[in-house]
Amino acid sequence: MQKNILLYFFFFLATTTLAFAQKATVEGNVTDALTGEPLIGAIVKAGSAGEQVDIDGHYVLTLDAGTYELNVTYLGYKEQKLPVTVQAGQRMSLDIKLENDNKVMREVEVVADVARSRVTPVAFSTIQATTIKEELGNQDLPMVLNSTPGVYATQSGGGDGDARITIRGFNQRNVAIMIDGIPVNDMENGQVYWSNWSGLQNVLRSMQVQRGLGASKLALPRWAEPLTY
Repeated sequence: MQKNILLYFFFFLATTTLAFAQKATVEGNVTDALTGEPLIGAIVKAGSAGEQVDIDGHYVLTLDAGTYELNVTYLGYKEQKLPVTVQAGQRMSLDIKLENDNKVMREVEVVADVARSRVTPVAFSTIQATTIKEELGNQDLPMVLNSTPGVYATQSGGGDGDARITIRGFNQRNVAIMIDGIPVNDMENGQVYWSNWSGLQNVLRSMQVQRGLGASKLALPRWAEPLTY
């Protein structure tokens, strides 16, 4: 009985070793073609096997014997595809150098939804960029709104970024001030620090004041009337 058990374990060990020997291994480093620096996190795939490059730029793939297309990708670099043929028990070393993808990123324009005449059921006033350039001068941005009905703005402190705005008697803590549709009011007290937005007037396309309750997809600190840039 004991001999049968020993024979069984020997047969099992031999079968496991044979199955492991049928596998092939492909390993190497993925680096920048120009600087030689390791591209940490690059993805190396061959068939259903895939591996992420480690902190040293190293990867290891365990494959069945056969022919594969090695696919190497990394953000900002050109994808590289390499034909690879491996045999059972083979250990192949393959270093890969990726070239930087020098595509220039296209300009992205972010525009918020604004009220439109005869479409949006709310009273509003829109100030165009030409008006802002002509009337604002070196004042804080809200000061150009003094000619808008229901709006009162003051630069009480005299320094840059000290402007305060009131719409229909509500101070700016109760006015939703949004840039490209994103609220910029402080989430604790609703205050707006205009000094954080110095230079915004140079890139504005338009400003819009909406008087009355408005809808927003984002959370606002309190009940507020919208002022959109």
